[in-house]
Amino acid sequence: MAKAMVLQAPGQLTMAEFPERPLRDGEILLRVRMTGVCGTDRHLFLGHGSWSFPLIAGHEIIGEVVEVTDGAADAIVVFGGELRVGQRVALVPSSAPCGRCFYCLNYPHRTTLCRHRTVYGFRRCDEPPHLFGGFAEFLRVQPRSFLFVVPDDLPDERAVLTEPTAVALRAVERALAPGIPVIGEGLGIGRRALVVGAGPIGLLVIAVLKGMGVHRIIAADLSAMRLEMAKALGATETVLVPQDGSGVPESVTQKIHDLTDGEGADVVFECVGVPSAFAMALEWACRGATVVEVGHFTDSGSIPLSPHLICRKDLEVRGVWAYPWWQFRDALRFLRTTSLPLETLVTHRLALSELPQALSGQLGQGAVKPIIVP
Repeated sequence: MAKAMVLQAPGQLTMAEFPERPLRDGEILLRVRMTGVCGTDRHLFLGHGSWSFPLIAGHEIIGEVVEVTDGAADAIVVFGGELRVGQRVALVPSSAPCGRCFYCLNYPHRTTLCRHRTVYGFRRCDEPPHLFGGFAEFLRVQPRSFLFVVPDDLPDERAVLTEPTAVALRAVERALAPGIPVIGEGLGIGRRALVVGAGPIGLLVIAVLKGMGVHRIIAADLSAMRLEMAKALGATETVLVPQDGSGVPESVTQKIHDLTDGEGADVVFECVGVPSAFAMALEWACRGATVVEVGHFTDSGSIPLSPHLICRKDLEVRGVWAYPWWQFRDALRFLRTTSLPLETLVTHRLALSELPQALSGQLGQGAVKPIIVP
């Protein structure tokens, strides 16, 4: 029997056991070594967005191969080594694009727009293959999946950041293209970047910007502790936003303007996932800036917004919907080569039974990146 935490409905988590069944042709069985708890998992728990329950959440998965079927080598794509029992792998959450839908035919470079891809951690678990999420002891990898071998010199505590690092890399790439930094467009070394939200994604965006050599990186957040982490990962300035519930004080906006030559940031990354933060991102951007919206993978509501602000500032607003599968290759390279202390993002190691604490917010602001070790 394989244990898993099943989200029966918003706010309802139960431990369940699934019987061991023979693998189907083309499948691989992984023993889950650890799974990161993402902000999206918490949105699922809180009932934000439209999802079909019950499901086993968890998509930031590092596993160990324990069984391989005969047809798996042809059905599953593996990068960085040969598929074998005992190998550590990072699982790309989304399956291969179908290659036939409107988006695959017209936007083949944007694989995440495929209408028929499936995503681990978001599929009903009362239907086969059941074990389709990372908050479980085992996971059944399906045909048309992508696996990346975790290098031997990369410890689990860094490897588990592969998926959120892929998100951060994708966000930064959205700010790069189609800009021309030499004439003041897009993101470049001399640009002023502002990261709104110093959660895991925001902190990793800061680390990627630091690795690129971006001249000025400003982090804004509600937590002084997280802003200290932002400094350690490359932020050149930080702005503490008060938590008094009365909105953003004018003094905060003034400080950001003071740090950006009185104009605002050239590139702003919204990494909070709270609608009001998007309004802040637009406000804190200079005229002609690029605003990258990466925080709202789930629908957590809306806010009044004046389109005139976008026109008056001549802004480019770019969304981020996950990442293409090959982003894992660059994420693993970044995790291996950077000297930044990225492992400090992992603040809690929890047992499977402790998942409710992580999703309900009981761990508090100090929980930057909890991980589940089944």
